[in-house]
Amino acid sequence: MPDKFKQLVLTLFVFLIGFSQIHAQDNYQKWLKKDQQQFNKFLEEEDRAFLDFLKKDWQEYLSAQGIVFDKKPKPKNIPVAKKKDKPEAPLVDKIKKVKDIPVPQKKPLPPPPPKPPVKKQEHVITINYFGANVSVNYKRDFKLDLKSPINNEVICAAWQRMGSSKYKDLLKQLQNHKKQMALNDWGYVLLVHQTAKKIFPGSESKRNLFIWFLIIKSGYDAKIAYKENNIFLLLPNENLIYENRYVTLDNKKFYFISIDGKVNLDGKVYTYNGKYEGANKLIALKLPAVPQITNKIISKSLHFKFKNKEYQIDVQYDNDIVDFFKKYPQTEIKIYFEAPISNYADYSLLNALKPHVKGKSELEAVNFLLRFIQTAFDYKTDDQQFGREKYLMPEETIFYPSSDCEDRSILFSYLVRHLLGMEIIVLDYPGHIATAVHFSSDIPGDVINYKGKKYTVCDPTYINADAGMAMPEFKKVEPKVIQL
Repeated sequence: MPDKFKQLVLTLFVFLIGFSQIHAQDNYQKWLKKDQQQFNKFLEEEDRAFLDFLKKDWQEYLSAQGIVFDKKPKPKNIPVAKKKDKPEAPLVDKIKKVKDIPVPQKKPLPPPPPKPPVKKQEHVITINYFGANVSVNYKRDFKLDLKSPINNEVICAAWQRMGSSKYKDLLKQLQNHKKQMALNDWGYVLLVHQTAKKIFPGSESKRNLFIWFLIIKSGYDAKIAYKENNIFLLLPNENLIYENRYVTLDNKKFYFISIDGKVNLDGKVYTYNGKYEGANKLIALKLPAVPQITNKIISKSLHFKFKNKEYQIDVQYDNDIVDFFKKYPQTEIKIYFEAPISNYADYSLLNALKPHVKGKSELEAVNFLLRFIQTAFDYKTDDQQFGREKYLMPEETIFYPSSDCEDRSILFSYLVRHLLGMEIIVLDYPGHIATAVHFSSDIPGDVINYKGKKYTVCDPTYINADAGMAMPEFKKVEPKVIQL
């Protein structure tokens, strides 16, 4: 074949490919316009206004590094208190006895399973929500076609399709499950995520679009961002979230949320500065109640020694609640101190410990609980155990093989308040967390004066230390006080 003829054939081939791509793109644009016009008939007024906004107001942003709670590393080796370091023992008859605080009398029963949907649609899915089987049904009209490259036009088309779908029935079912299972805002985000994962199993970008849509339609503020062909979920929060990258929009931190793993956020992302009308709520991480998902109850025996006597404390915890907290963002430490624990852990802990503190003086009861926390649990820093900072809820401290200073202080605080009925504050030192308890009588040793009251330092990490003993390296350090 002559060279000129070969060149002519090659040129014609390249032209045909280019023409077909242009033709295909033109057909896609025509289809998109027709598709959007059809869906637009069913959109609500808020959707129309939001779509007009999304079509034009996207900008580049550089995500900020996640916030670090405390840059000073925690002590890896914990000191052991010696007898000579202990404060002089006060006269026992001058110390008030602990209050007789009632503890749960009836062994808890598992919560009823989530109710199945009443109104049946085309398709039913069952979600394993940390041990609880949650069923929802929906009409199969959530199909999302994400053409490459991702841009605001593709995202607008996706919102248009979802906004004109039969999403309201699905949304009502999810909100009913939220109420029945006593989920907080973050628990609801996880439920929506699990639902999106079932409907869009193969695409994280589609899942994030769907979560964004449903969270906004639930009244929460939310955004998405895109980079190349990836779509990311952005959520503002009432509370700080540590370690997650974020962008600041509308004078709020919008955190990049990836429930299934880390995301690559090097470089800039595209997102918008504005919001959907009526989506004003912020996701809150405060936990008013433990999720009602109890399924797998585990027993555990804890051993320690107090005043040369051996003790065994038998406790139970809900393993599914532990799994729930594995998906919890790292947030403000006060939330952990004020969090409730499952009925099983509460019942078993309080009933196992009450006979040993009942009728005792406040000092002896507090020292008993201190020794329990100090020596029944192995110590490791979060970095040693998890490779990152992770505060533990009380249930998690029972579950995990080791814990560090804030985890022990959180559990100790829970017991002091719910078993002894005594006031307690949190002492936030650089690289260390401890507590201080308000006694009815003067207790010798290290104290903190706070709002006109005297609080005696109680360190659940300082091994064998009694009330009134601050860890040696923090004796002269002024802590930040967190009131509970």
